[in-house]
Amino acid sequence: MLEFYNEVKMRYCKRCLFPDTKPDIFFDDEGICDACRSAERKNGIENAIDWKKREEEFKSIIDKYRSKDGMNYDCIVPVSGGKDSCFQVYAMKVIHNMNPLAVTFDQFDKTETSQHDLQVLREIGVDHIHFTMNPKIVRKLVKKGFEIVGDHYWVNHVGIYTVPAIVAVNYQIPLIIWGENPQLEYGGPAASRDNQILDRKWRQEFGLMRGFREEDMVDDDIQLSDLKSMVYPSDEKIASVGVTGLFYGYFFKWNAREHLKIVESLGWKRLPKAWQGSWLDYENCDMEFIDIREHMKWLKYGYGRTTDQVNIDIRNGVITRKEGLEIVKNNDGKVDSKHIDDFCKYIGITKQEYQDVIDTFVNTDIFEKDENGNWKLKQEVN
Repeated sequence: MLEFYNEVKMRYCKRCLFPDTKPDIFFDDEGICDACRSAERKNGIENAIDWKKREEEFKSIIDKYRSKDGMNYDCIVPVSGGKDSCFQVYAMKVIHNMNPLAVTFDQFDKTETSQHDLQVLREIGVDHIHFTMNPKIVRKLVKKGFEIVGDHYWVNHVGIYTVPAIVAVNYQIPLIIWGENPQLEYGGPAASRDNQILDRKWRQEFGLMRGFREEDMVDDDIQLSDLKSMVYPSDEKIASVGVTGLFYGYFFKWNAREHLKIVESLGWKRLPKAWQGSWLDYENCDMEFIDIREHMKWLKYGYGRTTDQVNIDIRNGVITRKEGLEIVKNNDGKVDSKHIDDFCKYIGITKQEYQDVIDTFVNTDIFEKDENGNWKLKQEVN
């Protein structure tokens, strides 16, 4: 339970639907969250961001990293098969005429859709490293992440931010191109909103590690030697190669719906239907158990994946706040019972044990049980 919320009353941003219980969110005196203020700057309010200047800056930077003789890769693009990483590969290969190496940290719950979409990504014309970790260790880490951190995707978060850096060091490829800047799109500390570099410090603070480092997972069943692929290269190794990570979304205005049009024209496919707890059928196509994670997030902070998705469209003028409110009320926090069954089977626990773990992460300052014993928000989203 989050001990720092002394009042039951949740305050919502006046422009979007983020509550003040969201970690690292900040509201100004007008009741508007920093994610919405960042969107103002991003979308041209008062010409806060000179996108043309940033584009020229990006071109200047990547020119310095092009292989002189063509015998090495120009950059690494971490990919999952989702629309964003597919677009990033397209951007670097086609738009910027670079020779990227795509690198995937294998999702333990990958979907058929994601496997198709990874093939579409490769067909753009790139080499691809698909790293698969020892499945026995992954299963243990998924279980520990679920029980201790309240996020069974801990292993994925650490892997996707670490394996590309390891590849960069071993292949002597100094440039890594990431996608959107999460602090700019979803809110966060002001000092990080304009951060264009994803380095070791960023990974530790914002890489969704929930305060747990790889060494914190070591116990009688897991040795540090089992986690070689999750140990970030030393500062000395990073410096020797000059590894630099850049957010593409710092230099170019990030618009997922525009990227979607491009990747779908290449053959990229959406999910057959949106996951429970989500609104969009083109988000999180690579993870089958995302609804369980987002259900837990909803119970911790009072908002879930639908809120994240709706807020982006509110800020981009696709829907109104009123329309978004109804979508959130109808979708946020829901979870597929079959996914619960499959997940319990995967990590070897009963449904009662699953529910017991879930209950330990509920923020009872903002949730209570209804007459059927299910958790519900004490106040309606408004």
